[in-house]
Amino acid sequence: MFLLLSLLAFSCTSQDICFEDSVSELVASFKTETNDIVSDTTISGVTVYGIREDQPIYLLYDSIDVSEIILPLDPHHNYSNFVFQVNNEADTLNLTLKLTHSSEVYLISYTCGFGNLFTLNDIQYEEGVIVKDTIINPLINTSLEEVDEHIWLYF
Repeated sequence: MFLLLSLLAFSCTSQDICFEDSVSELVASFKTETNDIVSDTTISGVTVYGIREDQPIYLLYDSIDVSEIILPLDPHHNYSNFVFQVNNEADTLNLTLKLTHSSEVYLISYTCGFGNLFTLNDIQYEEGVIVKDTIINPLINTSLEEVDEHIWLYF
């Protein structure tokens, strides 16, 4: 009987629950600049697609009015590509955004597993809707609570 109770006691282990996110996402805020004064701005009709190599194009935002967006970075490459359509413009060639970054894997916790720490190196785009950019915080990890924004995109 003692052996049976001992086995039951040791076989019942608690299941830890992970309350942390394991996805690292970049926060981009939209800005305008007039006479060297930077202001928050809301862009109307924004549609954003993510483009990953050997995967279908995926829709992130669909014709919404936003002042900031959250973009998932590609942990398998040193770049992440996105296509912006603003105000239902059909020409997406001038609205492609390429974020160049490095990545390293780190342990979040035993329960939650691993996450990616990205370091943003460069922002590239062709002339068009985005006229300028500023990197505010180049370090992107799994916690959005610590960072309000990573980059500013000027329209």
